[in-house]
Amino acid sequence: MRFSAFIIALATICRLDAAVRFAQAQWLPDIGLTLPLPEGAVADPLEMPRAEAYLVTDDGRSRLEDRFDTFDLWIALTVRGRWRDAAGNELRIARLVAEMPDDQPGVTRTRGEFRRRLRPLSVKDSTRRDEAVYAIAPVEVLRPERPRRAGRRNFIEMFRYASTNENVLVYAFRPRSPERRETPDWYVVSFTGAPGSDAEELEEVFDESFLDNVELPALRERKPGVPPVPDGASEMELLREDYRRSVANYSDWNFVSSGDIMIADDLDPQMRSPFIASLTNDLPRLRREYASAMPSHLSGTFHPAAIRVFRSREEYLAYVGVDAKWTAALWSPSRRELAMYLPDQGVEGLLRTVWHEAFHQYLSYAGSMMSAAPWINEGHAELFEHSHLDSRGRLVFECDVEYARFIKANLDALAEFMPSLLSMDYEAFYAGDQAAREAKYRLAWSMAYFLQIGAPEVRFRPFEGLRADYMESLIATRDGIRAVRAAMPEEMRRKFVDEWLAYWRKN
Repeated sequence: MRFSAFIIALATICRLDAAVRFAQAQWLPDIGLTLPLPEGAVADPLEMPRAEAYLVTDDGRSRLEDRFDTFDLWIALTVRGRWRDAAGNELRIARLVAEMPDDQPGVTRTRGEFRRRLRPLSVKDSTRRDEAVYAIAPVEVLRPERPRRAGRRNFIEMFRYASTNENVLVYAFRPRSPERRETPDWYVVSFTGAPGSDAEELEEVFDESFLDNVELPALRERKPGVPPVPDGASEMELLREDYRRSVANYSDWNFVSSGDIMIADDLDPQMRSPFIASLTNDLPRLRREYASAMPSHLSGTFHPAAIRVFRSREEYLAYVGVDAKWTAALWSPSRRELAMYLPDQGVEGLLRTVWHEAFHQYLSYAGSMMSAAPWINEGHAELFEHSHLDSRGRLVFECDVEYARFIKANLDALAEFMPSLLSMDYEAFYAGDQAAREAKYRLAWSMAYFLQIGAPEVRFRPFEGLRADYMESLIATRDGIRAVRAAMPEEMRRKFVDEWLAYWRKN
């Protein structure tokens, strides 16, 4: 007896020293399960679906229509949560509520069309269940097998999908429901152990600490698997629902929407309240100013602002990837989303970042997702970043002292460089070291500032319609640099440099 007690105690100590431990089970409202998460794990949101822009013409008027990769839309509906701890252990949970789309690769549809075509996944259809598991598993998995202890009291059915990676555990299960007549959905959970994990220990801890503590609460506490599509639901409403769902199972994330503005964040409450209040009040005014500066010739008002804010740079970089490690914020045209993190300057710095990135977002929609020339795009984003609304709600464009000092100190060299900047693409604009990029950003800001403040004072106002002409040319040519040449003939480009130089010499 003493030896047996020693073995049990030793096994307990080994489990406590394991690379992963699971915390007390918690309720995940959007997925309809109570389950434990790894201790210390933080939410690791999945990217939004990839979109493509289509110009649709009705009665001679063109409007932008977003269509999405249908597999991405299915993933966003199916995979409902991902968490990662400091050691690198990752947990994913999915709810199999709909069959995978039978579209060919590359087929895109609107959100509404995708939702209307969805077919519920029958719990008896093992073939389609396995197809779904193969698609969402983090590694290639083998055919399912019934694991040991498959007859747990909390599951009706369970299968394990083995893989060549022994540190990846993949299970599909149907939890037992308190309502006898209910047929619960299939759920899929994958757990990826941190590098160096002991595979046998990992499986034992997951078996006893996770699987034994999964529970399906009463039906009245859960949401339907496939949300119904209300009659006449707009793409904006469906986007809002998808964006909310992307963080609904994360206890430290919040979601709020106001009109066509949607914000998902994991900020601390003391930071979140002033940020959300300022953003929802002021961004609609700023967006009207964006439209005034760079008017769109497209009809319709589908210009949503989907904004994701992380409390730390580390979480932000984990989301946007290493290619964007030099950025403080990012507008992703393919994902239709702004991502950023709380800077050292706090809420004021965060709002300035929003004013900058939200201009990129506006210009993408206004230009039918065609990339505008970087001097126009980045220059005006800097212009709006260095602006504020006064007490009467009027926009004031600030002449940044540091930027202006740089322009004045390098005026002749910058004037000589301007013709190159006018025809520069993004690869060249972002090339070079930090100092080189900053110089191009500041020059672009000075050009946008001149168009906004100085150009109206030029005799005969030769640049009065330049920005509107550029937007029309951007949509017509579908090329940001060709649009510059179309809207600014060579003689106008020379005059633009001359008048810019005269303005900054005088001011």
